[in-house]
Amino acid sequence: MRSEISCVAILLTFFSAISSASASNIDRWSPELQQAEPFESPFVTIFHYGEKRVCFVSSKHDPRRDSPTSRTIAAVIKECEPEILVLEGLPNIISESDREYFVREAENCEQNPDSYECGELHWAIAEVKGAKTAKVGAEPVTTEEMEFIVEQSNGTLGLEDFVGYEISRLIIQAKRQEDFRIEDVPDLAVNHLEYLRSVLPETEQYGETSYRRWLEKEVGLSYSSLENSSYAPGNEEGSNLLQIMSYHSMLTRDHFAFQRIQELLKEADSIFVMYGSSHLATLRRALTENSTRVVNKKYE
Repeated sequence: MRSEISCVAILLTFFSAISSASASNIDRWSPELQQAEPFESPFVTIFHYGEKRVCFVSSKHDPRRDSPTSRTIAAVIKECEPEILVLEGLPNIISESDREYFVREAENCEQNPDSYECGELHWAIAEVKGAKTAKVGAEPVTTEEMEFIVEQSNGTLGLEDFVGYEISRLIIQAKRQEDFRIEDVPDLAVNHLEYLRSVLPETEQYGETSYRRWLEKEVGLSYSSLENSSYAPGNEEGSNLLQIMSYHSMLTRDHFAFQRIQELLKEADSIFVMYGSSHLATLRRALTENSTRVVNKKYE
């Protein structure tokens, strides 16, 4: 059932990037690590490196335009006046047309703030829409993330599992929105499968029906029972398949984010970073390592 995947060129490029960051102090997520954070999210940690700084928002995923996370984003951007935004959800390869697209999406979200297609990413972009602030990403592209998850699992995970994880994550994110309806799930699955086929032709064999069967058989969940805790990172006995995949996914995303931040510090004096709270917890030690001062702030 599990598909064997081989993309040697991608792996060589990817693991070259990983190895350069592997010596850093990136931690693997655990409940204890999260509990050690200075505040409940949302809040900001400002890492100073001499005259440079990284303002890292630990977001609590809440898509509402007037949420505490959205208000924290606005306050941090005002205080830090960043030259660059590094936003969760944007790939590390992003063109100018991509940036223009996300700006348009942010403008649409301001007109329709309750849409389940909107979230913190859009509100961050909306705060700087009139400024010449660069919007960049640090997320691995789909093929990179897939290869790393498969490699880390020692062959126990495959393409079908990756497809299932990607769709499940999308559904869980959509369910946070007020206008979400469970009847929308099949369309969400179909639309995301179309995207996956555009970057991974091997996924042509999978459809909405096969995804639903995978979810029920491999994870033991249905559409209606998917929730945030369904894919909280976990790699211990009792973790479901989504949680195990989330654990491996988080590891690769943290390495990409750390390396991207290091590269951007060579270009800018003030960088705004926004990721979910678990990512700041795992990246905190690495970002603190060469800092001259670290400040934790909560705005409310």
